[in-house]
Amino acid sequence: MLLMLATSAQAQEDAPPRPLPAEVQADVAAIAEHLSSVQEDAPPLACAKAVENARWGVETMLEVGEKNLRGGYMTQAAYDATTPTLKALLRVLTVQDCEAATGVRHDFYQCMSSDYNHVYACGKAHPFEP
Repeated sequence: MLLMLATSAQAQEDAPPRPLPAEVQADVAAIAEHLSSVQEDAPPLACAKAVENARWGVETMLEVGEKNLRGGYMTQAAYDATTPTLKALLRVLTVQDCEAATGVRHDFYQCMSSDYNHVYACGKAHPFEP
């Protein structure tokens, strides 16, 4: 019985993700395009706001990833490939880290000081290692 469950789980892991209907895929592409663009270039640095915005964005990405995995829209391999990076980022996003940040890391937090920017856009514009 355990072997049968393990085989079934492995087959599900290797299955391609569930396709989205064309109209939903178009909406997803439009939303992804918007979220990947910085909306406000240089807001004043506000560490408490930046950390709140960044943590909320990362937590939301993790939740959406879990839902997509459970719904079959994401493979286990894709989920496993992205989750550790997001969790590592979540661990370093603190007010203390923001206040001590310099260079690109400072620029990331400054970008996240805007309620109009998404963590993905700021991370893409100002990449740093957690």
